[in-house]
Amino acid sequence: MADDDDEIAMIRNTMLWVMRRTALCVAFLSASPAFAADALPGDINPGIALRRQADIRLDKEMLTISRQRIVVEDVFTGTSKDRQFVPVVFTMPPMRLQETDAQDGIRDLRFAVNGMAIKPVRKLTVMLGDKDIAWRIATMGWKESELIAFLRDGQAPAGKLPLPAAWFDRQGRPRFQLRETYAWDQWFAPGRAVTIRHSYVPATTGEAGAKPSQLIRRVGDAACMDEGRQSVVKSLDTGNGVDWTGLRYRIAGSRGWRPGAQDFTLRVDTGGDFLATCMAGGKPLDKRVQQFRAGNISMDQAIDLVFARSGRQSP
Repeated sequence: MADDDDEIAMIRNTMLWVMRRTALCVAFLSASPAFAADALPGDINPGIALRRQADIRLDKEMLTISRQRIVVEDVFTGTSKDRQFVPVVFTMPPMRLQETDAQDGIRDLRFAVNGMAIKPVRKLTVMLGDKDIAWRIATMGWKESELIAFLRDGQAPAGKLPLPAAWFDRQGRPRFQLRETYAWDQWFAPGRAVTIRHSYVPATTGEAGAKPSQLIRRVGDAACMDEGRQSVVKSLDTGNGVDWTGLRYRIAGSRGWRPGAQDFTLRVDTGGDFLATCMAGGKPLDKRVQQFRAGNISMDQAIDLVFARSGRQSP
């Protein structure tokens, strides 16, 4: 009788596993992202952050943004009387394992400290709420590549323990997120400046040949498109619609940096495109570059930028 019960339980678990895998595939294939009306669609491009609280002042941040690349240069000064050994981390947006919108992801990451290139340690985190469960998945015998393949196409690795049902919702969608992090340990000496520079090709979203009315309806609120800006966007349509690119950047940081960078400069290289943003006080440096400056800018706020140009004629 015990053997029969064990066999029944094994069959039940197998069926639940198959049902959950099937539901997961359907959920990923049919999912479409939801966005607030006052925010651009797509991932937020991040900055670096401190992994723990420390006595460090952010003196200056120079942020340069274009459709092709984001470059951030931060100048820090240690304010403690002792040297501090602080982990610095760059956390990627959640992995998108199913393409559901016209978005390009972050790539070509580069880091330098005081002008010297460095290679941070890459780690895959699996966040369930505020806990990293990657170690639990590893103890169950799953490889990183197997987990990614399962979430992408529903193919469970043979001979491995099934992931706990509590990690999925009733539709079979994972409650956890996969994120890549890049980190290194940095010394901060008392009173000595440390310049950390990082850059990458940003995550963007956009559309080619969009009708101006569609563009305004979709991202107008996020880019503060008043009547004047709407008129400019409409004038860009010369018969082939409007090509536009949306980009979001979050001014990251740590509680120890507040109230924020004492000297903050944002330069936006438009490439000659029309720029719409809610950032105020921009001044043109030339036909391509607009500059925004602020003192003690607060951390943890998002900058939304929309680049628009006349649509190209189809070949």
